[in-house]
Amino acid sequence: MTFLSLACAAAVLVCDASSANYFCTDYFRAPNEISFARSDAWHDIYSNTNRSPAFPKSKLWHGAPPGRPLTILNALDPKEHMRFRKAMDPGFSESAIRSQEAILQKYATAFISRLEELPGVKGDGTVVNIVRWFGFFAFDVIGDLGFGESFDCLQSSEFHPWVSMIFNSLRAATLVVSLRYYPQLLWLLRLAIPKRVLKMQVEHQQMAVDKVNRRLNLETQRPDFISHIKLDEKGKQGLTLAELYATASIIIVAGSETTVTVVSGTTNHLVKNAEKLAILTSEVRARFSNENEITLAALRELPYLNAVIQEGLRMCNPAPVGLPRIVPPGGGSISGYFLPENTFVNVHPLGLGLSPNSFFDPKGFHPERWLSEYTKDLKSPFFTDDRSAVQPFSVGPRACIGKSLSYAELRLILARLVWNFDMSEADTDAGKLKWEDQRVFTVVERKPFDVILKRRKV
Repeated sequence: MTFLSLACAAAVLVCDASSANYFCTDYFRAPNEISFARSDAWHDIYSNTNRSPAFPKSKLWHGAPPGRPLTILNALDPKEHMRFRKAMDPGFSESAIRSQEAILQKYATAFISRLEELPGVKGDGTVVNIVRWFGFFAFDVIGDLGFGESFDCLQSSEFHPWVSMIFNSLRAATLVVSLRYYPQLLWLLRLAIPKRVLKMQVEHQQMAVDKVNRRLNLETQRPDFISHIKLDEKGKQGLTLAELYATASIIIVAGSETTVTVVSGTTNHLVKNAEKLAILTSEVRARFSNENEITLAALRELPYLNAVIQEGLRMCNPAPVGLPRIVPPGGGSISGYFLPENTFVNVHPLGLGLSPNSFFDPKGFHPERWLSEYTKDLKSPFFTDDRSAVQPFSVGPRACIGKSLSYAELRLILARLVWNFDMSEADTDAGKLKWEDQRVFTVVERKPFDVILKRRKV
């Protein structure tokens, strides 16, 4: 069993691997595995280079379970993966996101409206578990974009049952992957994974089937993901219906968990650094005299907002454990080191993002490190920062397909939140949460985080 799989199963990976990289060297070693904390390792591992193609995924980590259809995540064959990319790329392009802006704005408006209804928010302020509300927003958005129907989380102020299934399914999947290294112990799954969790996985898959079928039966055209996805027709290399069902589940998880993690972590750092929050609030309110002016195009031009998001991605990576790959036959070179074939490798995003070899004051929240006036100033302490170290959506042919959507959601929800509300740190146990203290099961096991929200007086 590799260190990565063992640590994922134990939910200690971020603490262990990050601290090891932070205090020691540019890489962390375990038997038959190396986790790198160097920016040049990104392209050496994940990109097609002059020396070699991108390192392949391992069947142990990413192989499709027996009898299950392929998805964009478990298609190990590069040609099969490219088939998924070609079928899905149009729905996640910049032009597609522009056509979907009305849907994003609809739920951002609902997010603000529901917060305004909370008792005390229009008076002296009220304590709000903001992580929960970010979750309502993200799941409603991805439900609408993915299936043509919301999960109604914002309307009900409750998570749809599917949402609770997702994290339990991820925990179960992490354990399954860990035990794949010892096939003779797979029988332990029957004991290790509660029957209710296995039942949840089946229900999760069936919900995806039902929602996709309802969306396909809609007679009207709408600018969502499924309207762009190409289905296989007479051997034209689109997705089969079974692949579409499985892909829908992937979209829900990837399109919600990652957004909630980044915006929650970024907000955590903002309220604990009041001067940074004040700068962001001033920039947004000075730029927009009316909330209707807050568009995706306009938000791309706000330097401090985008710097805040980049700093949030550095410190609160949505995939902090890294993306495992395997050295191909004949061996391969990473960051100047030659490694034998079948060695498990990855870049550890959080370890790299928090490395003093890459960033000045790496554990400090400094959005200004991303501003041009600091990146070009020889006297700036951030001048030598290695900004290429931050690749939250990975690089190469398997880079995250949802990058444009994620940036759009992050910009929109943060901007509209600080435009409408004064936000500050809450003096509660949940308000004192340190982001780095949370556990990881492939994704961050987010705890409640309280802030004080007070409706802005215009």
